[in-house]
Amino acid sequence: MNQELLDKNEREFLSEYDVNIYDRPSVTNDIIIFTTGDRIEENSRKVPKKGMQILLIKRDDYPYKGKWAIPGGFVKNDESLEEGALRKLKEETGIDNVYTEQLYTFGEINRDPRTRVISIGNIALISKEDIRFGDYKDRKESRWFWVEKNLVDSKKDETHTINKYILKFESEDEEIKFNYEIIEKIERTIFRKKENSYKTLNESNDELAFDHYKIIDYALDRIRNKIEYTPIALNLLPRLFTVKELQNVYEAIMGREILNFRRKMEDMIIETDEKIEGKPFRPAKVFKFNENWEHNF
Repeated sequence: MNQELLDKNEREFLSEYDVNIYDRPSVTNDIIIFTTGDRIEENSRKVPKKGMQILLIKRDDYPYKGKWAIPGGFVKNDESLEEGALRKLKEETGIDNVYTEQLYTFGEINRDPRTRVISIGNIALISKEDIRFGDYKDRKESRWFWVEKNLVDSKKDETHTINKYILKFESEDEEIKFNYEIIEKIERTIFRKKENSYKTLNESNDELAFDHYKIIDYALDRIRNKIEYTPIALNLLPRLFTVKELQNVYEAIMGREILNFRRKMEDMIIETDEKIEGKPFRPAKVFKFNENWEHNF
């Protein structure tokens, strides 16, 4: 069969195609924006400890009206997933100067009470000083929340490793708190199949909308894995930094102390003669990302 006939057959097929043959679920983009903030130190000359923060918006419509959620919204037919993510981010927060990357697709059947909704999770890491909140008419109320995920128990049975985590959220003014217990069961096989269950803890005085606690939990795990073989964490710092500042960021992400940190970073960062302005102390050494760095397995 020649190409002309093939093209004709295809045109006829497409002209008669019924888009209602298959169900068409709605698709949304969710954008998980992480940054780090300085924890208050009594000694102003001491390098502040860093903490992980996430940007959440307050929903102004049903379902979950008045609840806190990840910025996001429905994808239009005439835009790509990336374009849709950046559009909703700008509409709901005013932020338009941030790099995003896809995280995972969340598609449990009853995750949204309105209809069948499949959500594309996207993550972004950005230095707080680089964030510019624009003044847009559709911008919703937003807040930074401290977020921590800590391992509190781990045990093994004949077939699984069972880990218990506490996932904590707290607004910067300490007024809003929602905490979740996570039970993680990992098969002790080469497949390492994992199942998570979640429970809201009693000390919470609010809750996240939809299944956004699951999405944020997944995003935290992804970032913790990626910082071991990519320079993604450096997005949370200005161009120039000290080793201690970088270590504080890594420890904020990992939720634990990291030993021999300088040795582990020796190829990823390089020393510079430049100065960091506006510091209450003069750092001994200032570093920047080594653009020639490559991960070697």
